[in-house]
Amino acid sequence: MSTVEVTRDGPVAVVRMNRPEVHNALDPAMLDLLLGTVKETTEDPDVRAIVLTGGPKAFNTGEDLVAAAGLEPEQMRAQAAQFQELATALRFAPQPVIAAVGGYAYGGGLEIAVNCDARIAADNARFACPEVEWSLTLSNGSSVLLRQLIGEGWTRELLLFGTVLDAASALRVGLVTRVVPVYDLESKAVAMAHQAARYAKEAVRLTKELLNADPRPWQETLDAEAAAVLEGFGNEELQQRLRNFAERKRHRRPSGL
Repeated sequence: MSTVEVTRDGPVAVVRMNRPEVHNALDPAMLDLLLGTVKETTEDPDVRAIVLTGGPKAFNTGEDLVAAAGLEPEQMRAQAAQFQELATALRFAPQPVIAAVGGYAYGGGLEIAVNCDARIAADNARFACPEVEWSLTLSNGSSVLLRQLIGEGWTRELLLFGTVLDAASALRVGLVTRVVPVYDLESKAVAMAHQAARYAKEAVRLTKELLNADPRPWQETLDAEAAAVLEGFGNEELQQRLRNFAERKRHRRPSGL
């Protein structure tokens, strides 16, 4: 079974992350497949809207920490570049992209979600940015996008204090725009996607270009974040935490960040 699957409902494509045993944590192979799938889907002229989901128990929990424990700095740099490419493909897709979030959206998973145009949460959704706990920093444009979505105060609380937002709190602060029962999550997201798919493709594309205009050039944001991530990756405290984590999980399935 593939770790990334695509189905079609007319003009709507549903991209499913499918590694539930590790809460859809991204190892290098899955990240590569997800990036390729997203790019191929966004480039399909017959796709008018996209739903990105991970199922009812976990949307995505970012990087697979067991896999990360074995990465050399250059490998980490390459993986960070791939993650940035994924974020860029989602943010600048010509179609509207909806993140249908069930369960955990932690770390890189939250970063994926905020690069989508809309976020629908199941009532069991949880959002957090635990990077600083691992001597890491946020990335993939989220230092800008989170502040735009939820403001300076809540962004700092998420990033500096490890606050976990449940679905109701995420709705209240503006991180998501709808909360639905978990059993309705995908159907509601697909219905919303069909609403957008009715509109003229060029009008949607141009509207997204206007909405994506940013006072700070996007690449500058990505470069600044990547520099911070790579600086943190060289931190011995992080390396020791990763080694300890991998050792604890050696006989179990890993979880992600």
